[in-house]
Amino acid sequence: MCGELSEGGNLSCGLDLCCSSGGWCGTTEVHCIGPNKFSPCQAGYGNCQIIRPKTCGEGSGTSDKRMIGYYQASNVRDRACNRVYPKDIKTDAYTHLYWAFASIDPASFNVKLWNSEDEDNVKEFTKLKGKGRNLQTWVAVGGYDFSNDGDTHTTWSDLCADSGNRKAFIQSAAAFMDKYGFQGIDLDWEYPVEPKRGGSKHDTANFVLLLKEMRAAYGTKYGISLTIAPDYWYLRYFDVKGLEPYVDHFGFMAYDLHGFWDSDVKTLAPVVRGQADIREIYNNTIPLAYPGVDFSKIVFGVAWYGRGYTLADPSCNTLGCNFAGPSKPAKCTNSAGVMSLSEVQDMIKGGATSRLLESSAMKELVFDDQWIGYDDEETVEMKRKFANNYCFGGLMAWSVDFEPGTGNTGDSEPAKSTDGRCGPNFKGTTCEGTTFGDCCSEGGWCGSTDGHCGTGCISGKCKEGGKSTNGRCGAGFRNATCPGTSYGPCCSAGGWCGSSETHCGEGCQGRC
Repeated sequence: MCGELSEGGNLSCGLDLCCSSGGWCGTTEVHCIGPNKFSPCQAGYGNCQIIRPKTCGEGSGTSDKRMIGYYQASNVRDRACNRVYPKDIKTDAYTHLYWAFASIDPASFNVKLWNSEDEDNVKEFTKLKGKGRNLQTWVAVGGYDFSNDGDTHTTWSDLCADSGNRKAFIQSAAAFMDKYGFQGIDLDWEYPVEPKRGGSKHDTANFVLLLKEMRAAYGTKYGISLTIAPDYWYLRYFDVKGLEPYVDHFGFMAYDLHGFWDSDVKTLAPVVRGQADIREIYNNTIPLAYPGVDFSKIVFGVAWYGRGYTLADPSCNTLGCNFAGPSKPAKCTNSAGVMSLSEVQDMIKGGATSRLLESSAMKELVFDDQWIGYDDEETVEMKRKFANNYCFGGLMAWSVDFEPGTGNTGDSEPAKSTDGRCGPNFKGTTCEGTTFGDCCSEGGWCGSTDGHCGTGCISGKCKEGGKSTNGRCGAGFRNATCPGTSYGPCCSAGGWCGSSETHCGEGCQGRC
């Protein structure tokens, strides 16, 4: 609560939101103006005007500035199949890749590898520098599990609370980056202040001190970013305006809004909701407009995975239906309530029903008594337009090891097809120089006909592709072209259609 009815009678709203006459923080007319003249917004405890994010337009191209991909290093140990090593990552579209995660020693506050078995893989990871869109490799420190009950439960809070601890962390992080060849660091604290996550009431101010001291020590030698929560319950404790001068960018985690854990939340109940429903994401975006933070420094999060449920009644199988628990573990990720996009696409090939939920900008996968809400290229394109419209300065994906068709486009030559099948769904094999034909078709067959080498051709001696149907274009995206589409005439260096200077300027692949 806030204002006169809050503890101590003097608490303001985080992020400068409006404090209603009833003592609740919010962004609506009830909070910012009041239901009537006798119950006005409480001035002095936050803003008292309705503020909304500015718009730049869906075709602005603002989100093309950065494309960040997190890489779960633990996947090579924990996953039953579809393990993705750094050399397997498809780097084409990315400006940054984040190694997730490094840990922090709770006694010395030194940054260290989460697992000693990661030594060889982390070196392989940082060798990806310079690929894709002049790729940078950064290390992400912390993560959700880091603040679970255990030895590191209060480590973030303890680190930030003491100048000596902050200094130890800052020096250690620099040494860690130098040792392994990282160009930047991402701080993933989930979440400051929240007692259940090891926080204390002084975390908000202390986190700003840490970032200020990091920037003073690092200058421009290392990049600095940090993740921010999509839910105001946690977001309110991030002083984004105070942090803004010291970071290259923020990562707005616009996913995991819901999951099977909702059944334990009294205000939600066990009802199927999307983990990345754009309607809810918009509402969660509004609080960021109140402190006046520059949205070009915020990167919009997208998910290459789905969250799922076991339905209470299989005949009721869409948003709003009741669920009995998490979805069953999938073959490779083997974790209840989650399914990688690779696994989702395998289920579709096996006959599961996929439906576009257009107003939510997400899809649902339905089979037996299972429901999975997920994003793919089509819905990520919808979210990219949303990010453009609200002037976000990039996209970030969790995570590249969930993405279908991984396979680095680096120095090693992909294997040639031995059975006529090709492309990302067939171990990345190629056709050129084989007896089957020189082109790999959209369906993954080698051949030399127009059907193989024309529109949709994946690799080989492809002819100029047809018009883009999803906003992606150029090399690495089936040679699709942009002129005559609704996305814009130019194909950017990162493979996006558009009409801005970002699309038509330096690195433009076509109709520049």
